[in-house]
Amino acid sequence: MTAATATKPYRIAAGQGLADVWWKTGRLTVKAGANETCGSFAQLETDDPRGTATPMHVHHNDDETFYVLDGEVTVLVGGERIDLGPGDYAFAPRGIVHAYIVRSERARMLTTISPGGLEELFIECGLPVADHDQPTEEVMPPIPELIRLFGSHGCDVVGPPPTLADL
Repeated sequence: MTAATATKPYRIAAGQGLADVWWKTGRLTVKAGANETCGSFAQLETDDPRGTATPMHVHHNDDETFYVLDGEVTVLVGGERIDLGPGDYAFAPRGIVHAYIVRSERARMLTTISPGGLEELFIECGLPVADHDQPTEEVMPPIPELIRLFGSHGCDVVGPPPTLADL
């Protein structure tokens, strides 16, 4: 086995993850991280309510993909609006500004970030699901701290999250 391959296969049961945190207004579950993939990628499952959105941001070192499992999501990438439903997929290449917003009552997505590592930011800043009931308020650091933390991971926050009214 080379350093470029994962160290061992593993299985994660439905509803489980390597880490499971409340983040923004929903739940973020790490299915694979940089530690498991020798840095190749991270895969996250998100379960978010209507209106949940990321700030407009750009990854300088990472590509990001979005695969919708349930619900409806809009991905804004490079000035383009991409509407997604169950089974739909979008790609946001590194270096291009993007964000997403949930349009349905709830949406579940698999998000892949390549290379891996950014998942550590969410784990660090989120609230562990096992230790906390779902929060009634958004779980994120204050915007100046969020900007600093994303910057330390090669990402720049360049604008506020989109709103449903923006669509």
